[in-house]
Amino acid sequence: MSDLLEVLPDFDLKAYIHLLHSLEKNDITVADLISLDPIEIARRCPLPAADVQRLVLDVVAALQEDVQTRADKRWPFNSRWPHQATISIDEVTHTACPDDEARVSTLVPDIDHALGGGLVPGHIIEVVGESAVGKTQFVLGMLLSAQLPPPRGLGKGSIYVSTEAPLNTARLKQMLISHPEYERLDPADRPSLDYVHAIGTNDLEAQEHILRYQLPVAIQRLNIGLIVLDSVAANFRAEHESRTAAGLAERATALGKLGLTLRRVAIENNAVVVVTNQVSDRFDEVRSILRSSSPANSSPSMSTANPTSTVAELRRETQSLDHQQRFFTGWGDDRDEQRNQLKNPALGLAWANQISARIVLKMESERQEYLGGNIWKDKKKARTLRVVFAPWGIVSVVEDELHGEAQGPPDGKHTELLDEEFWPTDEDEEFP
Repeated sequence: MSDLLEVLPDFDLKAYIHLLHSLEKNDITVADLISLDPIEIARRCPLPAADVQRLVLDVVAALQEDVQTRADKRWPFNSRWPHQATISIDEVTHTACPDDEARVSTLVPDIDHALGGGLVPGHIIEVVGESAVGKTQFVLGMLLSAQLPPPRGLGKGSIYVSTEAPLNTARLKQMLISHPEYERLDPADRPSLDYVHAIGTNDLEAQEHILRYQLPVAIQRLNIGLIVLDSVAANFRAEHESRTAAGLAERATALGKLGLTLRRVAIENNAVVVVTNQVSDRFDEVRSILRSSSPANSSPSMSTANPTSTVAELRRETQSLDHQQRFFTGWGDDRDEQRNQLKNPALGLAWANQISARIVLKMESERQEYLGGNIWKDKKKARTLRVVFAPWGIVSVVEDELHGEAQGPPDGKHTELLDEEFWPTDEDEEFP
């Protein structure tokens, strides 16, 4: 139980002192206690199942009491909710969260609009895209803007944790000198490289030690408000096996622990945690291509197929991961997007469940524009930013060329999901 006293400092361990050594040896965390079957934990360690069951019940009760205590401190009212009277949605949004005004601005109005004003402390925000699309450029700008006073910044320093290339201080200095927003400020009010701290890590063991032990101390000593991990996928791709079920399960466990560590850092220090992520090609469309081109599907007998079976098949298809990942990956929900352009954020669904927000950066693939005859004109690549999901922002907003007008989802998009025939029923499998 390496993290029990970190999560619950006041937890009484006297009754369970004989369990700790085995739990620690098998790397059982608080997250494992509340998510895994106690019998499975007892078998893995091994330990008496009844003792493990009592420990789990006491830990869950302590967690619930801790959450209730924090809620009472935040909202000292007789009711569970901040206000008894009926109020509007806007009033709830602005009253329930004391830190609602705290943001880290990107200093680009359209992007800030898509993000609901900027990046919000207490959350893990992922910036994902292909190589050379501008992920590092994006987070470098945040390292500086975090130093601005509220409401455009936090008035605090930042830490850059690199798993690949070292911090590009030359680019940071160039941005600091040439950015028009910083030029308008007095020299004393401008961000400084003195408040940008960097550390490199090339393996998961060092990364875990830095994030778990060194980072919380540095945040307090250096007055840090923004933490950047660039990138989250590099060390996992290098050290974890992803071709076998056992390797994927081991990686998912490690990702859960990383997410728990980063969330704790973000919440306890009211800090913004930004991670960059890589992408991989998606090949899920091949199955649908083969199915649509098969002789059985092209035969005249398909016109007399049983409508009930067809509806059931379509329902299973809409509930599958291949279909639904378009709503949280950032690729696949644009009808104009070609199949060979589809990507998936690295580290899969296990990592997607750890983050609060996902921002996707894309770059146009066309390099030349045809003008007629033998005349071609070089075309500057256009980059787009999309907020795929965020609890505080405008979900599914696209920014054309990072400077265009915000565009919401077109009318009628994904209308097939509104058809009740495709909704799940009691007869459907839980995981088709």
